[in-house]
Amino acid sequence: METLKLKAEIREKTGGLSSKKAIYENKLVPGVVYGGKDAPVAIQVKNNELLKIINNESVFNSLVELELADKKHNVVFKDVQKHPSKNIFIHFDLQKVSKGTKINVTVPVVLTNQDKCFGVKIEGGVINHVLKELSVIADPDNIPEFIEVDMEEIKSKEKVRLSALEKNSSYSFPKSLKNQDPVIVSVLTARGGAMLLEDEVEEDADAVEGEEATTQESDNEKAPEENKPDNSEEKSE
Repeated sequence: METLKLKAEIREKTGGLSSKKAIYENKLVPGVVYGGKDAPVAIQVKNNELLKIINNESVFNSLVELELADKKHNVVFKDVQKHPSKNIFIHFDLQKVSKGTKINVTVPVVLTNQDKCFGVKIEGGVINHVLKELSVIADPDNIPEFIEVDMEEIKSKEKVRLSALEKNSSYSFPKSLKNQDPVIVSVLTARGGAMLLEDEVEEDADAVEGEEATTQESDNEKAPEENKPDNSEEKSE
């Protein structure tokens, strides 16, 4: 996994007016670094520098080397807010990563061999990609770029659930997500010129419940020293 680099500076003034001035006049984006035993740190970065790093497709599941006050810290992006109508960022959150800890990150789900899918090519069905990303718990240096699902052998009306994915020693899934065992992808059946939607409705419910389970898991795994409600660190076993 590529390590991205970002240079920031301490933000001396905080609050609405100072943040707006930084964004619109100085082209700086305010942010906060959370995690570890230290209190949250208010920082700011140049808008164009943040734009460069955000344009990286894997930024939310990549380790970032943050240079701040002549020190370097390993962090991951937790949130980035963009202006609804202007091409500028207005805030971002980073989470510190410590050695000996695992982090909870979201990675995309990639479907391979879709053109060879039995349920589509032979049976005339349609692929229904229910969950396009999954939360995983991994070492900072071993975050997967994506979770792969091979569609070649999947038949019409067949569902691929979380439990069907190949086990991988480099990462695991949150407990509540595993208990939920949501549908990740399925092949809908075509009949009489229309798609059978019963399974699709059920899978949409699975997707919602899977997202809720992931959120609940993140809350349950919050470490006492964390200063932000959305915690992403878990001690290695």
